[in-house]
Amino acid sequence: MSYNENKWRSYVAAYDIEVPEERIEQEYEMVRVDMKHRMMYAQMSGGETHLFPDLELAQMEDELREAALFEAKEPLVLKDLTKKLDVTVTPDELLAEVEAMAKRQNTTVEEIKRFFGEDLKLLERDVRENKIRAWACSQ
Repeated sequence: MSYNENKWRSYVAAYDIEVPEERIEQEYEMVRVDMKHRMMYAQMSGGETHLFPDLELAQMEDELREAALFEAKEPLVLKDLTKKLDVTVTPDELLAEVEAMAKRQNTTVEEIKRFFGEDLKLLERDVRENKIRAWACSQ
């Protein structure tokens, strides 16, 4: 089940749910550290040069805070929608996802099942959340 990432981000942004400030701050710190590591890696691997990464990060603060808010809010929105909607995942839907994964990863269905388990229960949550995202994007 596919969904439009931009529509989903807009849906989450507009969704009325309380997000604890400390959760946003934790996400902000993780996003900031991740971005700094990416800058350092890019420089070490011959990519872009970042002479003043902290200054660059300060200039990107609004963008990083927006990303942090999404990262903090999305799981809360998914959890709330899971409670409100009766979204089920059928064995056929799980198998279809496994087949798609096998094709994307150039492997076999058996290998994917070996990873997720024969009953595919470990994959069920992902499929359910993608169905919820697709539903939200169609609203």
